[in-house]
Amino acid sequence: MIRITPINSNAFTLPVMKRPMPDEPTSDADLLRAFAGGDSRALDELVARYRQALFSWLCGMTGNRSDAEDLFQEIWVRVIRHAERFNDVSFKAWLWKIARNLVIDFRRKRKPDLSLDAVEDEDEQSLLDRLVAGGRGPAENIELDDMTRRVMAAVGRLPEVQREVFLMRVQADLPFNEIARLLQIPLNTALGRMHDAMAKLKKLINEERET
Repeated sequence: MIRITPINSNAFTLPVMKRPMPDEPTSDADLLRAFAGGDSRALDELVARYRQALFSWLCGMTGNRSDAEDLFQEIWVRVIRHAERFNDVSFKAWLWKIARNLVIDFRRKRKPDLSLDAVEDEDEQSLLDRLVAGGRGPAENIELDDMTRRVMAAVGRLPEVQREVFLMRVQADLPFNEIARLLQIPLNTALGRMHDAMAKLKKLINEERET
């Protein structure tokens, strides 16, 4: 007669089957290094990752699509030119540093009229659309039209230092420590400007609603 001895759970552990981990996406830094090494497809991937956010941010900072397109092209020319010398911690922060410097040069040459509705392509979203984005049906789109215009007008009336931080946080999705580093200001100052921007936006939208 065969006797089966109970398993002592303290002495025996069933092997755990590990599920294969999905492939991790290639980091921005690795893509840039691959491009510097001659892989042109790596640059295509970087452009695809940041095209929408960067272009919409440029539209918000320059005020029109044409200037945003010119700056967008120049930004990537700079990336290509300096790819081999990249040694920053964050490619995203480095990219927006290049973008901001070009926007500063642009503003020295001409004063922009801010338009947050500059992006019109079907595969792109304006800053305004991103601010009010979310699950909504056709009926809700009609209701949002009025709010859309109010947000556009309000963001355009923010002081430049507040608008810059606001767009970097909302449009570029940069963390506040990166914003502070890019603008060369203390972290508390960046946080304060965002707080002031939000408070002013609320006030301006409420005032517009009452008129």
